[in-house]
Amino acid sequence: MAAFVLFKILQSTAVIEKKEYQVGGAAAGFLLIYAALYGSYHQLQAQQADRLQTQLQQASQSLAECNKKLPPDVTIRGGVDPPIRDATVILGWESTTPDDKGLFILNTKGKPRSVYVITGKTHMSHTIFPDDDLSKRIKIP
Repeated sequence: MAAFVLFKILQSTAVIEKKEYQVGGAAAGFLLIYAALYGSYHQLQAQQADRLQTQLQQASQSLAECNKKLPPDVTIRGGVDPPIRDATVILGWESTTPDDKGLFILNTKGKPRSVYVITGKTHMSHTIFPDDDLSKRIKIP
């Protein structure tokens, strides 16, 4: 379109001379316009990539700061006594099935408030108090 306006309506002239070829008229104008647009496009792409890289670095730093504020990971080891077959031990969104001896391990962020044991017929909970030592195995009667 630009070549049409320049060379048909405005009657411009252009010549590109190389050892291998020579182009004149509208074709030369088209090639010049194309080269200018191509170069501009790649500069815009590079600028966009730089902006995205900066945003990614900022988001990574923000995520790292948020992770520092999270409570530490806590592992809860415990046992259901006496062992119950087909039981599920639940802590927040995490759940596990205790082994044949009734033992289980669950991981969470921060100290939870309670652990639940659910079967098809029963529902039990064990309250975890702030001063409870979770490095020892908890016992859910």
